[in-house]
Parts: sequence; structure tokens; C-alpha cells
Amino acid sequence: MRTLFDKLISLSPMAKRLVAMRFLAHVGMLASYFIGILGTLTYSLGGDALSTTFSVGLINLAIVGGNFVGGAVLDAWGPRRHFAISVALTCVSAALFQVFSSSVAGILMCSAVFGLAWGVEDIVARSYPAYLTGDAEELACINPVLSAATNLTVVVGPLVGGMVTMIFEPQVVFLFGAACALLGLVPAAGFHPQRMPEQGSDGGNSLTAGFRAVAASSSLSLLLAIGFMAYFGYGAFDPLESLYYRDVLHVGPEWMGWLSSASGVGAIAGSLLLMRLPGRRTNMRSLLWALFGMGAGCLVYVGTSSVVVALAGQIMLGFAFGVIGPLQTMLVQVHAPLSALGRVSAVMGCGYSAAGVVPLLMAPVLAGLIGVQETLVLASALVTVSSLAAMVLFRGRIDRSVDEERRMGGSGSNA
Repeated sequence: MRTLFDKLISLSPMAKRLVAMRFLAHVGMLASYFIGILGTLTYSLGGDALSTTFSVGLINLAIVGGNFVGGAVLDAWGPRRHFAISVALTCVSAALFQVFSSSVAGILMCSAVFGLAWGVEDIVARSYPAYLTGDAEELACINPVLSAATNLTVVVGPLVGGMVTMIFEPQVVFLFGAACALLGLVPAAGFHPQRMPEQGSDGGNSLTAGFRAVAASSSLSLLLAIGFMAYFGYGAFDPLESLYYRDVLHVGPEWMGWLSSASGVGAIAGSLLLMRLPGRRTNMRSLLWALFGMGAGCLVYVGTSSVVVALAGQIMLGFAFGVIGPLQTMLVQVHAPLSALGRVSAVMGCGYSAAGVVPLLMAPVLAGLIGVQETLVLASALVTVSSLAAMVLFRGRIDRSVDEERRMGGSGSNA
């Protein structure tokens, strides 16, 4: 097996451009979300569980819409135009926050636009690698590096956001996000797909092509089911996490940045570990064990009132997520037809986002009945148990999927 260093330097020039594009487009998103939106609502405007829940709910719904818009644009016009549209939406969102972030209603309106921009940009990491290669081994190299760059944004974004908040108002971080997105146009200028779908293979470019592709593939259906279960249990975190920092850990908004960055450090390590796994281990079963590890890390993260323990938990869950993200994305890219990959990615993103809607509705009620921390512990336990349940309930399908991956070897299925 090639060494980690060999894999890093073996990336093609286009893959290296893609890594730079993803990092610059996404780094400001993380700072804007944790510090700009949730930080403003919780600390500057004195928001409660209901306002943060409603904001996160709007963002999730808008992300779903952005996924479908971005997926359709990618399949119809290709990566270059898709990326330009993504950058434009990010800049529009940043401008709106400068004008309307002084009230809860303004934040909620801006959150919807932000979620739309996020949903369109999210397609970059989910789909672009398959436009460079259809070989499973190459995808297994590109996706972890791309994920490591994405996870680095989890470190850099909140850190910069925390520093900005110490000097300026939280909404200023959106200007940082817009500047980074615009810088992403520099590597994007020389980015050109190395493969494109065959003419006439897009199913008429209909929005239903993604749903049809997922329904026709047992592996894609299983990936959707696994992601749905995981995000269903994790959905309570977004609206309550800032309250957990304020009311349980008793720390200021800058700690939202510091601890989120710790999760990013763990995620980078997880992505790099995935690069060292042999090909026979990059399969559905490994994905489920990584989900179990993420649930266990969540339990450590929210299980006490100690910032030190929360820090350890963030690193643990970040490490597991660093494996989950690129592995899940790679499996989708391998099994989905390139002509509908953007829309398949949108369906996956829709499923994951939809899985968080019900917990968002339940979280404020549960927090009022049993407490913020108790609700987060319950959600963490659900993530942990759901992965074990999937290994039992879907054992036959998992075995068939693993066998299929072994037979495919490095050929890929979407070429």
C-alpha cells in the first residue's frame, strides 16, 4: 500500500485545484454559521431555544432547496458554472446579514438565504471528484484529502470567527466568508472536468432522476437509510448547542469557535486515517462503525459540565466524522451514474437534512421538560444505538454491498 505521503503528492493538478476551491468556499461558511448566526441569536439578541430552533430549521430547509438547485445546475451546466453560482449566492447572503441582522426576524430571513447558498456549495464536495475520475481507488484518495481540507475549515473558520467576535459584532464574520468565496474563483479559473456524462444520458435532466437512481440501487438506498438514522438522532444539537455552552458549560460565544475547531482537528485526523485503510475496508460496514464512534464521542461531549471533557468529546466525534464524510461520499460517487450525480447528491443531502427536521421540532419541548443537557445526551445515545441497530437490521444488505464493492475493485460504476 502506498504511504500517506505518496497519496498526498499523487493528486492530479485538477484535484489540487478542487481542494483549494472547496477550502476557500467553505471556510467562511463555518465561521458564519457557528458565530454569525447562532452566536448573534444567542448572545447579541438573547435568543432562546425556540428562536435558535426556528433558525436552524429554516437553514436546513433552505439547504435542501439549495441541494436540489445546485444538483440540477451541476448536471445541466457542469462544475465551472455551478461553482460561480455558488460563490455569487454566498456573497449575496453576506451582504444581507450586514443589513438585516439587528433583529431576530432579520436573522431568520437571512438564515434562509444562507442555507440556500450552503446547499448549492455543498454539492462541490459531494460530486466534483467524480468529474475527475471514475476509478474507485483514485476516488478513495481524492475524497479523504478533500474531506481533510473541509475539516480544516472547521478549525480555521470558527477560530477566525471567534477572533472577529472579540473585536467586532458577530455579523462581520459574513464578510470574511464572502472574501474567502471570492478567492475560490482563483483556483476555479483553471479547473476543468476530466470526464463528462455521455450526451443524452441525463434522463431528460429531470429532477426525479436522482430519486430514480437511488431507488434503483440497493447500495445507494442503504447509504440514504444509514445517513437518515444518524442525522435524525443528531438533529437536536444545532438549536441547543449554543444554549449548552451558555447555560451548562458557562462559557462565552468565543468558546463555540474554540471547541468547534477541536472537532475539526479530530476530523482532519480521521480523514487522514481513512487514506491509510486498505481498499477492502472502505465499505458500508466501516461506515457504520464510524457512526457508532461518532455517537460515543457525542456522549462524552455533552455528558458533563466540564469544558475539558467537552473538548475531548469534540475531538472524538470529529475524528469519527472525518472518516464518515469522505467514506460516505466516495461510496455515493462510485455507485451513482455521473449523468445524475448532482441530483443523487441532492437526494442524499435532502434525506440527511430532512432527518433533522423532526428533532428540531421536538428539541425545544424536550429541553423545557428535561433540560438542555439531558436532551443532548438522549440525542447522542440515539446516534450510538442507531448504528448498532443498522448492523443488525440491515446485515444481509450490508454483506451484499461489501461483496459488491470487492467485485468492483478499482473499476468504479459511474464511468
